[in-house]
Amino acid sequence: MKLAKLGLALVLAGFVLAFVAALLPLLAAGIARAEVGAAGCVVVLFIPVCFGVGPLAPYLVIAAMLITLALLLITYLFLRAALEELKPRGYPPTPDGM
Repeated sequence: MKLAKLGLALVLAGFVLAFVAALLPLLAAGIARAEVGAAGCVVVLFIPVCFGVGPLAPYLVIAAMLITLALLLITYLFLRAALEELKPRGYPPTPDGM
């Protein structure tokens, strides 16, 4: 039950973050003259698809790629630890049967 609440909170936080990120250029345009860019990465199966727009796009795409790779590595490590935890005791069997 606690994990369901945590998952819902993370999804809502993501929506709020996306909404604020969409409004930020509008708010910044009134204050100062600034260059705005955006980038993102979507992982389809095992192929990352990265995209960017704006004058800072190459730098933002590289940052998005690095963040995506870090998240993939963290996911792999957590999955490996979870699978290790689910293994039955004494697996794989030793040659002497113990």
